[in-house]
Amino acid sequence: MAVLAVAVPMAAWVAGSTTYNHDSQLRQVQMAERHPVTARLLSDAQDGGDGTDGTLSSHASVRWSDARGTHAAPVPVGAWQRKGDTATVWLDAHGHVTTPPPTSDSAALAGVEMGFAAAAGAVLVVGGAWKGVRVRLDRRRFEQWDREWEIVEPRWTGRRAR
Repeated sequence: MAVLAVAVPMAAWVAGSTTYNHDSQLRQVQMAERHPVTARLLSDAQDGGDGTDGTLSSHASVRWSDARGTHAAPVPVGAWQRKGDTATVWLDAHGHVTTPPPTSDSAALAGVEMGFAAAAGAVLVVGGAWKGVRVRLDRRRFEQWDREWEIVEPRWTGRRAR
């Protein structure tokens, strides 16, 4: 129980904080490399609806202007968006459409998820080791009892040993 009391929180903390730090740094890098522009939809959203994982699966042609000129491209948008609406488009350093950087909440959520997964893993490892030790000790105890019974049983019951 002492190992479990130490291993579970430690595994959760290490895995969760490592994941959070990694995702936070990734977000900072992506925020530095990408920038948002406001674009206007040239058509209604087509094909689909919002994806079940929170991503946008509908697309529409959009137009935006920046220092390099006026551009148009199909980009993911919400299924509810119509021609003339505005949408945020993320561009990389070369002006190509890219995905938005992760939100700050996604780093925290990933850290919490990884912390819970590590805690569950620690419980399984420590619990499995404990069960393995118990099985081995029980087997040894039963073998010892069998040997002792072979000595005691003939004297106790009056039967001869085989």
